[in-house]
Amino acid sequence: MKFLSVELENFRPYQGTQKISFARDPETNVTVLWATNGGGKTTLLNAFTWALYGELSADVEKPDQLINTTVWNSADEGTPLTASVTVEFEHRGDVYILKRSVYASKRGVIQPRPRPELQLWRRERGGNLEQVLNPSGILNQMLPARLSRFFFVNGERIEALVRHDSGEDVREAVKTLLGLEAMERAVDHLPKVAEKLRRGIKAEDASQQMLDDLLGKMEDTERMVQEQQRRRNGAEKEKKHFDSEIQSLNLKMTQLTEAKELQKERYRMEDQLRRIRTVRQEQEEERAKLVGTSGFLGFLPALPGKILAACEELRERGELPAPLKRAFIDDLLERGQCICGTPLTGGSPHRTALEHWRARAGLAEVEAAWNQLRGTVESIDEQRTRMHEALRSLDERIAEAQEEQRRLEHGIDEIGNKLKRLPSEEVLRTEEKLDAAKLDRDEKVAAIGAAIAEIQRLGSVKEGLKNQIEKLEVKDARSRRIRSRIMAVEEASTALAKILEILSQGVRRRLDARIQELYRQVSFKSYEPELTPDFELELWDSSGSERIPAPKSTGENMLLALAFVGSLIGEAREGQENGRTFIQGIGGDFPVVMDAVFGNLDDDYRKAIADFLPRLASQVVILTSKAQAGEIVEQELRPRLGRQYVITAHTTKTDVSSVTEKLTLNGNTYPYQVVGSDRTGAEFTEVRN
Repeated sequence: MKFLSVELENFRPYQGTQKISFARDPETNVTVLWATNGGGKTTLLNAFTWALYGELSADVEKPDQLINTTVWNSADEGTPLTASVTVEFEHRGDVYILKRSVYASKRGVIQPRPRPELQLWRRERGGNLEQVLNPSGILNQMLPARLSRFFFVNGERIEALVRHDSGEDVREAVKTLLGLEAMERAVDHLPKVAEKLRRGIKAEDASQQMLDDLLGKMEDTERMVQEQQRRRNGAEKEKKHFDSEIQSLNLKMTQLTEAKELQKERYRMEDQLRRIRTVRQEQEEERAKLVGTSGFLGFLPALPGKILAACEELRERGELPAPLKRAFIDDLLERGQCICGTPLTGGSPHRTALEHWRARAGLAEVEAAWNQLRGTVESIDEQRTRMHEALRSLDERIAEAQEEQRRLEHGIDEIGNKLKRLPSEEVLRTEEKLDAAKLDRDEKVAAIGAAIAEIQRLGSVKEGLKNQIEKLEVKDARSRRIRSRIMAVEEASTALAKILEILSQGVRRRLDARIQELYRQVSFKSYEPELTPDFELELWDSSGSERIPAPKSTGENMLLALAFVGSLIGEAREGQENGRTFIQGIGGDFPVVMDAVFGNLDDDYRKAIADFLPRLASQVVILTSKAQAGEIVEQELRPRLGRQYVITAHTTKTDVSSVTEKLTLNGNTYPYQVVGSDRTGAEFTEVRN
């Protein structure tokens, strides 16, 4: 997708019809619009999202007043008025024109709640316009609304991506990128389908009451599971809030001179503690698995000897291995003649003797089983010895991990005590807040654990109820078919859940690699970004012997968030090129529109971001003020600038001082703020090259 132009008609501060065109050349792919704070930049960013999705950002004041107030106030009562945004863009070789409009007749000072009308046309080769049906659905397939926040970026809010509670937003973006919403809905709804199908089963008359009771218990159990899941989700959300607060307080501690070194040591020890806990958990799981698969060997000390003694007794009696094979004797009896030529007629002593031997003859399968059993039994002692040695080794390692864990926990507590004894009141207050946040976080961790344990218990109850239902005698062929369908539905649900997780983690790993590559290109410090398995954006300092959380400034947060946006754009582009989109996943080369991206950054970070943005996407639109961007940005972006506009801010006020009236770009002067104008609003002026 590439934007060709946008036209605003009486849309909020933009009076009349105003149009801008965008840079599209790969070498000069940047369009910059200069405007003062409050001069119309955020409105222009919202014009895109309103045109595409009918949405305005939450910080827009008076969102119902879409028609320009000057036009509205100067119109006579009953005058029909309109406001619209028209976007012309190219997508996969076709040119589209999108127009969203609102209409109203003036009735008083307050504008009525708007009812937008959306139209979409595709330009044919001959230049004619063909209207596209279902425009909202088509636009959402081109660039889903769930991804719009990553391509239409408010720089003052983009830092929210690096908070602990942003993981769900990032996870949703990944699912949308892959087109996994349908699969996600299937995973959520298939269990309900199975429950509905069970209601259609009819049992034999005597079992019908039991079936009804079991189905009722299944419904009650499912309600309890859902309630526990709600509790778990609520606790996890609150835990993320406390995690974010703890991270913020820890970073603050690194910025306090008196506490800086102690905090670094605590970071190091906490990282070691996380690792040792992980190792201990893995070892305990390995021990549980070993006990589950081989623990029975510990209860068989005498059995191998008894089995071998029984085998030896059979061997001494000549029964194992059997002196004759039953199949051999059966062949002689059927033929009626011994191998020595003696006839085996019925009732003869020769036939009677052979029949007696047949009863004592061994089956080949029995002998093979006995031989295999003997070989297995002889190795039981060795297996039991190896099992005991493995258990001892695991117990020793777990004990060492427990001791190391206690040492680290004691060391972390001691650092906290040292921080509290420092003379700085700010350090003391920060440490006390940190302790309180950790206690609150630990409460939520306990609540999550309790909910998970209860969900697992209820899951076992459900499995037991399902097994009881399956054992009941069903009434007819229809009920048997329903059972088969239930089994297919449950298998599909399990398989889809696994596929969903595999695909999500696969794209997460690719995004993580892209984020690291992009971040290294622009960062001044040797920090390492990470998109964690929980889809949270982290930044690590690996300059020392241990990896610790990096003290992220506004600049690092901005670079990390932009690297994520760039990774999303790169994944979408490569997905289209390689045909890697799944189901109805999106793929393509998408633009990015950014407002206030330079924020309150210092010159070094402004320079780095200005150098980085043209490489972020094939088309970049930057909305900024002269104060935010400054000469450094203008110089860095100059080689990549394709188009520039000044958004002139008009105000009817006259008692305004200290305003920048003119803006000089490319040696030419343009009106920047007009005081005492005949209107209040904004106006586009293209910058000449």
